Amino acid sequence: MPGGDTVTRDTRDGLWVAPWGTPEEVAPADCWALPGLVDGHAHLARETMDRLPGDLDGAEERAMTALEAGVGLVLDKGWRDLTVVDLMARVPARDRPEIEAAGVIHAVEGGYWGGFAREIAPGAIRGAVGRAAVEGRGWVKLIGDWPRTGMGPLPNFSEDELARAVAVAEEHGSRVAVHTMARDVPSMAVRAGVHSIEHGLFLALDDLEELGARGGIWVPTVIQVEAVIRQLGTESSGGRLLREGLDRVRSNLNHAVECGVVVLTGTDMAVGTHQVAKEAIRLWEMGMASAAVVDAVSCAGFRATGRPSNFDIGAPADAVLFDQDPALDPRVLAHPLRVIRYGRIVR
Repeated sequence: MPGGDTVTRDTRDGLWVAPWGTPEEVAPADCWALPGLVDGHAHLARETMDRLPGDLDGAEERAMTALEAGVGLVLDKGWRDLTVVDLMARVPARDRPEIEAAGVIHAVEGGYWGGFAREIAPGAIRGAVGRAAVEGRGWVKLIGDWPRTGMGPLPNFSEDELARAVAVAEEHGSRVAVHTMARDVPSMAVRAGVHSIEHGLFLALDDLEELGARGGIWVPTVIQVEAVIRQLGTESSGGRLLREGLDRVRSNLNHAVECGVVVLTGTDMAVGTHQVAKEAIRLWEMGMASAAVVDAVSCAGFRATGRPSNFDIGAPADAVLFDQDPALDPRVLAHPLRVIRYGRIVR
């Protein structure tokens, strides 16, 4: 929406109050405003997927860099430790992006990088998810499938186990996110009620309809999948599988939005959280409607987490401003003019 209609509102205690003055007193004329950008699949604990313990000082720096780039909300999908939970305790919310975080990532024996995830023993998913929900800040992260040597990607959990995980997480006021890049697990996860499908290359049309009917989340992480394909080799068995999955993603993006699925942008360390606009632009290049792309990198994430997605009086005085309408050209998202957090100009 045009800046002249929204950002002329003064702030008190970091909240929007009634309009006053002229637009030029607060923001450049004829700018466009969003409540903030959203990274729906981040890992702030480390700069790269080096599998080392988290770096709290580095995580704080990455969060600040993201805020300066206009990122107002981060959904952190866990690490091998509680670094991002500690970050949330260390830095007041007003001085960083909003964050919701999983704690330790969970898998099964042989179902992820050795020594990285907390492994859930057979029959123990209820207790493990309960602990994870208490440790985390809003999310539990499960690795739904993982390649085994000579067998390809296999499910880590049954559909019944995923359903139990969802029930336990909800008992603790938390939600479940499931990593899945293979064929079978996306449908299992959707039927089980999983709240957020991470990657989800092989979501079927029926899955999208069911996920959308309950306002579920899908974070395709296209740039990360493309990076994995390059790492594996385009003609390797894994590379061919993921290329097929990306073709499915391309054909599913607009249909997912039409079904009511909350599609979100996510970096997954392919680029830094401060560069989440690159993922939005990539979705646009893959054929996602530009207005839907802008929603995916901004308002959709705020709505899905129960946060204000507009500039109503009494809402946090947060905004990221652009000199052009990003719904006409999403490439504008990479070049914010100004970033405001609780009424304070941070850029």
